[in-house]
Amino acid sequence: MTTWFDRTGFQRDLLHAVAALEADDELPYGLALKEWLGERYSDPVNHSRLYQNLDALTEDGLIQVEAVDDRTNAYRLTDAGRDAFEAHVESVAAISGREADAEPTARADGGDGA
Repeated sequence: MTTWFDRTGFQRDLLHAVAALEADDELPYGLALKEWLGERYSDPVNHSRLYQNLDALTEDGLIQVEAVDDRTNAYRLTDAGRDAFEAHVESVAAISGREADAEPTARADGGDGA
């Protein structure tokens, strides 16, 4: 079984992008994923890199492809992809001392904890 850390950083970011777009009730199709990542990466996201990695994630059963129309595919997390992403989120939450589903709390100290 492939673990979260067996994925490349870009593939992990793609899983994050699919999950984020799904959570916002947006269609996670290629251009939307490219734009989501492009807002977060300092360098442009290469079209070929995007689709090669989407294909790899599909082959590994972490995302599934669904045709939207003749030219557009949407990408959805499979149960295995969602499980991997959620396990990672829970791991990060545990490290930070917060629960994964906890609501953010306002801090009067500006967030520096001092």
